[in-house]
Amino acid sequence: MNPHGDGKPEPNDPDQVVRLLELELAQRRATLQRARSPLRGFRVASFIFLFAVLLGALLAFYYVFVSGGVEDLRTRGTAQPSATPAAHTP
Repeated sequence: MNPHGDGKPEPNDPDQVVRLLELELAQRRATLQRARSPLRGFRVASFIFLFAVLLGALLAFYYVFVSGGVEDLRTRGTAQPSATPAAHTP
């Protein structure tokens, strides 16, 4: 009952078939875990970078809108009156 004809004999015992299938699946799982391990570090680094960007955006929002950063920028742009009197020319 080997449809592909690859020359592998089929075992008659169903328990042996289940054990061979479990062994093959365990080997595939181990291969996939080894292949994924380099990507796991990249994924963690990308999440840390995303967290840092979001934290920076929240801090910028707090500075600009909550702590009065907009008013500071507006007052810097306007002309400040000087304490010295202007010189008059006759």
